[in-house]
Amino acid sequence: MNPNTDSDTDPGRLRRYEPRDRDAVWTLHRTALRDAGSNPEDVPGNDDIRDIEANYLDTGGEFLVVEVGGRDGDGEVVAMGGLAVEGEAIPDGAGELLRIAVHVDHQREGHGGRVVAGLEDAARERGLDRVFLWTAQRQRSAVRFYRARGYEGTDHRTEGEYELLRFEKVLNGGE
Repeated sequence: MNPNTDSDTDPGRLRRYEPRDRDAVWTLHRTALRDAGSNPEDVPGNDDIRDIEANYLDTGGEFLVVEVGGRDGDGEVVAMGGLAVEGEAIPDGAGELLRIAVHVDHQREGHGGRVVAGLEDAARERGLDRVFLWTAQRQRSAVRFYRARGYEGTDHRTEGEYELLRFEKVLNGGE
């Protein structure tokens, strides 16, 4: 999958994050948390989203967005997600998917699947053999979404008031 191509069946353009997306990504992040029933101020570990370049792109990871409407960068960012490849909690050969979000008005349009598939491709390109992620148990639609894409539950933990589930997927060469 080429993140820079359009799809006839999935409107919008999947592309790499650019600095001009900063405010839109921050807004989408906070809106998605609220829409999922979480208070953005209470969710731990949000610092990475404030500097995508330093926390994803400059460390060998990836960050993708889906932009709809407009032309040449003046559309609306409606979906996003990151791949982190460095960090004390990331095992060798693995990447962590983070900040996967789709604006509520654009859910069930295929954007989340495109972001996840693009990040899985990015992980393969970096020679990783698996990806994992954490999501809140209360986000039932997210749990179903990841299971439907071949992710298996591997762990759980409690962080503050949040019960978090860990999902992992083994990446095969052509999957």
